[in-house]
Amino acid sequence: MTLNSAADPADLLQFAWIPPDFIAKLEELALRAQPENWDDPESPRPRLAVLSSYIRFTFRRLIEEEKVVYATDDQGRNVAAFNTGLFTAHYEPIFACLDANTNPEKQPWVLREWSLPADFRMRPFANHEVKAARYFSRPADLIYDPDFELVSKLDHILDENVERFPATLQSNAHHRRLLLDAAIREAGKRAQMNWKTAVPQYYFGTDGRGAGRVQLLLPLCMMQPDKADLALVVDKADRQYVAYTVLTLSMAYKNARLISRQDSDWLGSAASGPVAEALQSAQGE
Repeated sequence: MTLNSAADPADLLQFAWIPPDFIAKLEELALRAQPENWDDPESPRPRLAVLSSYIRFTFRRLIEEEKVVYATDDQGRNVAAFNTGLFTAHYEPIFACLDANTNPEKQPWVLREWSLPADFRMRPFANHEVKAARYFSRPADLIYDPDFELVSKLDHILDENVERFPATLQSNAHHRRLLLDAAIREAGKRAQMNWKTAVPQYYFGTDGRGAGRVQLLLPLCMMQPDKADLALVVDKADRQYVAYTVLTLSMAYKNARLISRQDSDWLGSAASGPVAEALQSAQGE
C-alpha cells in the first residue's frame, strides 16, 4: 500500500510543511516514542520507512474521522493538533502540534513538534479531546471466525505479484501452485485452532486513497513448517473468508501496525520476529 502523490488533502506531506525535513522529524518522534523497529528492509529507503507509513496513514484516518483538532493560541494564532497514537516509555500520548503557515506558497500548516499532554504547545487544546485514530467499530471484525469457510482465488494469487514469492518458486509455477494451495489450507486450520493466528490490518486501497476496511492476515508457510514466507490477505464476505492476494511480511507489518503494535508469533513484534530478522540480515550484508 503506497500513497498516490497527486493532490490529496489527507496526505500529511501536503497538509503540512515539515522542517527541517520529514526524516529528521520522524527521528524526533522515534526518540520520544516507545522503542520499535521502524525500519523496513524491503523499502528502497529503509530508514524509518515503517514509521513514515504509519504516521501518514494514521493522519489519513484522522482526517476521515474528523479528529484533527483546531484552536487559537493565547496570541490569536491558528493552531492544530492530532494524536499520533504512539506513547512514551511512561505511556504518555504523543501529539503532533502545528501552526498555520504564513507562507501562502507552501502547505497550509507547519508541523512544529511532537508534544506531550503537559507541554506548552498543548495548552490551546486544554478544552479539546485530541483523540487517536480508530479502525474498527466491531471487535468481532478483528477475530477469525472458525465457522466461516476459507476460499481462495488461487489463479489470481498465482498470477499476480509473483515477485513476492520465495525466489525458488518464482520461476516454477507448478511448485508454486502446489505449495500455495497446501499453505492456504494449513493457514485456515491454524486460524481455526487459534484465533490469534489471524492478524488484522487496515487497507486503504492500492493507491492508498480508497475507503479503508479491516482485513485479516494469515501466515503462509511454504518453505518451512514454522516460518511464514508470505501473508495471505482475506476479506470477510457472506459467511466466508475470501483470499485474493498475498503480501510480503514487511508489507503486512506496515498495514497491521496501523491498528496496533504487533506481538504476533509469525508476523513479529517491532523489536523481534521475521521483519526485524530481515532488517538485521540486510544490515549485516
